[in-house]
Amino acid sequence: MTQIAAFVRSRPTIPPVLLAAVLLLLLSGCAVLDRQGDKSSPADGETQSTRAQLNAGYSDLYSNASGLAKVDTLLYVKFESDDVERVVTEMTDYCAALAQRLEALAADYPALDLHQQVDPPIIKAARDAQKKANLKRFAPVVGDSGTAFERGLLIRLLGAADQQHYMAATLAEREPNPALSKIMAETGERFAGFYDEIDRLLKARFYR
Repeated sequence: MTQIAAFVRSRPTIPPVLLAAVLLLLLSGCAVLDRQGDKSSPADGETQSTRAQLNAGYSDLYSNASGLAKVDTLLYVKFESDDVERVVTEMTDYCAALAQRLEALAADYPALDLHQQVDPPIIKAARDAQKKANLKRFAPVVGDSGTAFERGLLIRLLGAADQQHYMAATLAEREPNPALSKIMAETGERFAGFYDEIDRLLKARFYR
């Protein structure tokens, strides 16, 4: 068990109000950057429009990673199976590390913006409604528990891993900076690995 998970499990029970507030925000190898030139401007051969489109992808990747990093912290009280707890902990720990990695990259490469508004208002409203529905499913006492909880959580993490995989892979393909492209390629491969692992676990435990 990781140090992060051990620390989380040593903390007192999170108040339901705080848990609900934070849950509402959820469920929705290194390379060296080129340090030459003015990094506040697009790189050679890169337009402002291209960088803006890439930053929309980085913002989505970062926002999802930041949210997923909190799932294990807030929902550990309902885990009943070691194999489910392990894969959830591994993925959430990786997402926490990825969010920190992206923040460090943004500091080194100011043209990289992690805080662009990605969704139009109508899409944001729909996703907020989905988050509220998920909150009811996972809320303490009244939400799902046991097998239903674990199956539901794994299904949602499967979709999240798939989304993160393809976002990172697309960024890797279109990113003109070789170092950033390499990092995104590795990120995509890692999420693809999580997808395969969660898929195998779902089939083995819940769909036989």
